[in-house]
Amino acid sequence: MQTTNPFEIILSRLDDLQLAINSISAKATKENAKAADPERLLDLTEAAQIVRKPVGTVRHYIHHRGLPATKIGKSYLIKLSELLSWVDEFNKKDETESTPFNRMLENRKRYRKS
Repeated sequence: MQTTNPFEIILSRLDDLQLAINSISAKATKENAKAADPERLLDLTEAAQIVRKPVGTVRHYIHHRGLPATKIGKSYLIKLSELLSWVDEFNKKDETESTPFNRMLENRKRYRKS
């Protein structure tokens, strides 16, 4: 009767776990390399995930706020680099606009009774 060393079993299981972790991390780096391509074309769902808005909002941005997109059939494709630059421009416009408090003061001056 031969007994197995429990530490050998634990070490073999740890080796199996390490191999699984290595394969998962290799897949993740391949996906990150794919996402880092600035010329990559995104559909509306991918663009919505990047902007963290609903798909309908991204479609509204295309129609009313000048988000650059190419219509192919019934769907839109957006370049990753153009999306990121549009988001930066959009954020800069929001920063340069006056604050709500300043707008309130301007309206107060405009509509005050003489």
